[in-house]
Amino acid sequence: MTKTTGAIKFVFWLAVSVGLFYYAFHSYYTGQMISWYYYKAKNDGYAIHSGAFKNATKENPAMLQIGKFDKIEGLQAVEVKKGDRLPVNADGIIDKKVIKEEKRVKLEGEMIKVMVASEVKDAKGFKFRDTFKHKGIMTNPWAGAWNLVMILAIGLALGLMAEGMTDIMGLKLEKIVHH
Repeated sequence: MTKTTGAIKFVFWLAVSVGLFYYAFHSYYTGQMISWYYYKAKNDGYAIHSGAFKNATKENPAMLQIGKFDKIEGLQAVEVKKGDRLPVNADGIIDKKVIKEEKRVKLEGEMIKVMVASEVKDAKGFKFRDTFKHKGIMTNPWAGAWNLVMILAIGLALGLMAEGMTDIMGLKLEKIVHH
């Protein structure tokens, strides 16, 4: 293989690699990946953005306004049924069962009063911080397949780009034969 062919191969696979990296980062920064992860409601309740009230306590509760919002910004909640598509920025669901218990949250008219945003629990000998983030979320099953395909495509493109580089440098790498 000539150095010219190696250079063409290198430049082509470099462009493909850059394009794949751009597409992956673009889908992350535009929120496409996030909307695939936080996809649908697994149970009935209120979709929330848990970061907006992570410091809520019984002494300083957070009050979430219930409404029909396409995008949750700040202290807002959207009522959802099982299987509903989640609004933008929703990263958890406050289950109606939790509201009925009135230990962590309480329904007050058109507001949800969050008194305990997170608590330390013990399960099977392990302590963990229980928050509303990731609770009641059903992910898009194709999101995992998309991630796998992107990683494989980027890896293949980078490998072929490296092969073009070795052709430019005139390196002939012999494959190791194992007996």
